[in-house]
Amino acid sequence: MTKKPPKSPVTSGTARVLAAVGVGVAVAMVLMLLRATSAAERLELPLIDVRTRLVAGERTPDPRIVIVQIEDEDVDKFFQSSGMRWPWGLDVNATLIDTISAAGAKAIVIDLFHLDRGAGLDDYRASTVHLSEPVKQVIEGESSDGEQYGTALQNASRTTIAFGLDPRPTFDVPARRAAGLARLASDGLVPGPEVFARAGANWPVRRVAEGARIVAFANTDPDVDGVTRRAIVVARVGGAVAMSLPLAGVSLATDTSPILTEHRFVVAGTERPLHADGSFFVDFRSGEFGAYRRVAPRRVIGWAQDRSSDKANAVPPAAIEAFRDRVVVVGANLAGLQDVVQTPIAKNLEGPEFQATVLDNLWNGGGRLRASKTTNVVLLLVASILAALFGTLLRGKILPHLASLLAAIAVVAVTWFVFRAGTILDVATPVAGVVLAWGGAFARRAATEGRYTKWLEGTFGRFLAPSVIEAIKRDPSLLDLGGRRRGISILFSDVAGFTSFSEKLTPDQVVELLNRYLTPHCDAVFEHGGTIDKFIGDAVMAFYGDPIAQDDHALRACRTALSVQARLPAFEPVWRGYGLTDFVVRIGINSGEAVVGSMGSRHRSDYTCMGDAVNLASRLEGANKAFGTRILVGASTFEDAKREIVAKPLGRLGVVGKSEPVAVYELMALRDGASESLLAHVEAFTRAGDAARRGDLAAARAALAEAEREKPGDGPCAWFAKILGRMESGDEPTPWSGTIVLTGK
Repeated sequence: MTKKPPKSPVTSGTARVLAAVGVGVAVAMVLMLLRATSAAERLELPLIDVRTRLVAGERTPDPRIVIVQIEDEDVDKFFQSSGMRWPWGLDVNATLIDTISAAGAKAIVIDLFHLDRGAGLDDYRASTVHLSEPVKQVIEGESSDGEQYGTALQNASRTTIAFGLDPRPTFDVPARRAAGLARLASDGLVPGPEVFARAGANWPVRRVAEGARIVAFANTDPDVDGVTRRAIVVARVGGAVAMSLPLAGVSLATDTSPILTEHRFVVAGTERPLHADGSFFVDFRSGEFGAYRRVAPRRVIGWAQDRSSDKANAVPPAAIEAFRDRVVVVGANLAGLQDVVQTPIAKNLEGPEFQATVLDNLWNGGGRLRASKTTNVVLLLVASILAALFGTLLRGKILPHLASLLAAIAVVAVTWFVFRAGTILDVATPVAGVVLAWGGAFARRAATEGRYTKWLEGTFGRFLAPSVIEAIKRDPSLLDLGGRRRGISILFSDVAGFTSFSEKLTPDQVVELLNRYLTPHCDAVFEHGGTIDKFIGDAVMAFYGDPIAQDDHALRACRTALSVQARLPAFEPVWRGYGLTDFVVRIGINSGEAVVGSMGSRHRSDYTCMGDAVNLASRLEGANKAFGTRILVGASTFEDAKREIVAKPLGRLGVVGKSEPVAVYELMALRDGASESLLAHVEAFTRAGDAARRGDLAAARAALAEAEREKPGDGPCAWFAKILGRMESGDEPTPWSGTIVLTGK
C-alpha cells in the first residue's frame, strides 16, 4: 500500500491558468512599483540609447541647415589678421550677420548668450546707479557695439537669438526682461500645466534683444543620468510662454507661427505630438560629429572684407552658395567657452550641432515619444503573465524555457519595431517581468511538484517503466488519481507449484529466488510500457494502457508474456541450483474496460484496476493448467493483436462468475519471425477443432496428428486428444460444443 498522495500540481486547466496569472500579476505589480524609482529609470534609459544609436543616421541630415561655429582656430586667425583678441567686439558679430543675411539665408539662429558686451546702464541691476561717472561712461561707450549688432539683427529680419531659462537668474532686470518678453512671439502657444518651466531667465542685453525677430530659449533638459535625449520645444518663463531656439528657427524659415495646445502641436503645417512637458526624444541624423555642413566664421569674415572692398558692395558668390535659402545656426565652442551636450550618440556633442539636429526634427519630421504609463503597464502585464503561463502550463525540459526566451525576444522585437515607428516602450521592465514571472512559475512548480514528484517516484518507480514516469512528470494530468473507466489489457503470471517449492527452501532462499526471477520479469513489463499493479508472492499483476493511453495495449501485453517465457531458459541454472526439478510460469492476458485509479483508505491507497476484464485475466492464468499451456489470452486480446501474433483457438471457456463462455487462445509467438512449422501446427490444430465441432471425428483425429507432428509434446494437443477420446467413448457429446467448463478459479 502507498501513502495518500499529495495534491496533484495539475488539478485543472482553469486552476493552473489562474495560478499562472496570479504569478504574472504579482511580478508585474512589484515591477510597477520599482519602475517609479530613479534606479529603474537608469536601467531603461541606456536601452533607449542603444536603439537611438542603431537608427541614428537612417535619415539624411537636411542640407538646408548650415552651422557657423566659432572655434579656437577662427580666434587665432582673426587675431593674426586684426590684432583683436577674443571676445570679439559685437561689430564683428554684426559683420557676420550682415554677410549671412546678404547671402540670402532663410533664417539665422544665434546660439550665443549675449549677457554683458554691448550692454548699457539699463542692462544692469539697480546697484549700478552707484557707479562712478567714469565707469558709467565706459559702459555707455561700449553699448554702441550693442546698437550696431542689434541693427544688424534687425536688418537681417529673420533672426532669433538665445536666452537661458534659470530659476535664479543673474541677468534679469526690467529693461532686458521687457525687451525679451516683447520678442517671445508666443501667440498661438497655449501649453498644458506640465510644460517645462522656470521662474526667471538670463536675458540678452536690451539692444541685442530688440534687434532680433524672436528671442528663444536654448536650454537642454538632461535626464537623471545626465544625458540629454529630449528636446524642449516650448517652456514657461514666469507667466509667459517661449519657443525653443530650433522652433523659432523653423518658424522663421517657413514664415509660419507654431500652434500649441495641451493636446496638439503644429509647426510648418505638420501636426505632431509632444510629451506633457513640451519635449520629444531627438532623432539624431548621424552617429558621429559633423552631420551638417559647416562654414568657418573666418571665411565669412573674409567674405565680408571682400564685400567692403568691392565698390558695388556685391556679395561674393561663395557666400551666396554657402547660405542662400538655408537656415544658419551660429554658435561657439572654444577652449574657454565650451558648448557641449552629452547625448546618446556622443558624450560631447557640440551645442550648435544639437540645436541644428532638433531644428531638423521639427522642420522635416522625426523625434520620438515615450509610451504612456498605461501602455507600458499593459506590456508589462502581458509579458509577465505569458511567461508565467509558459512556465506553468508547458512541460518538458526545453519547451518552457524556450517559450519564455522567445517571449523575452518578442518583447525586444516589439519595442524595436515600435521605436522605429516613433514610440519608445520600456524594455528592461517587461523583460525583467518575463524572467521573474518565468522564475516565479518554476519556483511555484518546484514547491508544489517537488513533493508530488517524490511521491510519484516512490509510489510508481517500482511499478512503472522509467519512460512512463518521465511522461507523467511532464504531464501529471496523465495520472488522474480519481477512478475512471479505461480500456486496458491485464496480465497475470504465476509460477506453477511455487508453494511446494518454497517448503523445500529456507526463507532467505525463497526471497532470493523470487527476486532473481521477478527482476527480469519486471524488466519485460517495463520494456513494453506496462504498469506493475502488485506482487502476490510469486504472482505478478500488470496492466497496459494506463496511466498513459496506449492504442496497442493488447499487443504490448502479448509481447511481454512472450518475452517472460523467452527469458526462462537463461534462468534455469538458477532454479536448478536450488535443487528444483522444474520452473513453469503460466500467464493469462485479457483486454477490456476496467476501473482504474487510486483505491484504498483515506490514509493509504493503491493505484490499481478492477472489473470483469481483470477477473477473467486471472482466470485465464489459472486455466493454463487445464490446457497444458503457458500463455492464454482472451478473445478481445486476440482480436486486438491478431495481425501481429500467432495464437491457436482452444475453445470457449466457462469460468466461475461468467454467465457466457469466452473464447480463449494459446499465444504461441509473434507473427513476425514465426516458423513455417509453427504456422502449420496452428493451422492443423484449428482444423481439428472445427472438425470436432462438425462431429467428424476421423477428420479431427487426422488434423490433430498433423498438429502433433509439427509440434511434438504440445500440451493442448494432448488435452484435445482426451476430448476426442471421450467423444469416441460417448462420454462427450458429438458434435463437440467447443465449451470447456472450469469448476474452480
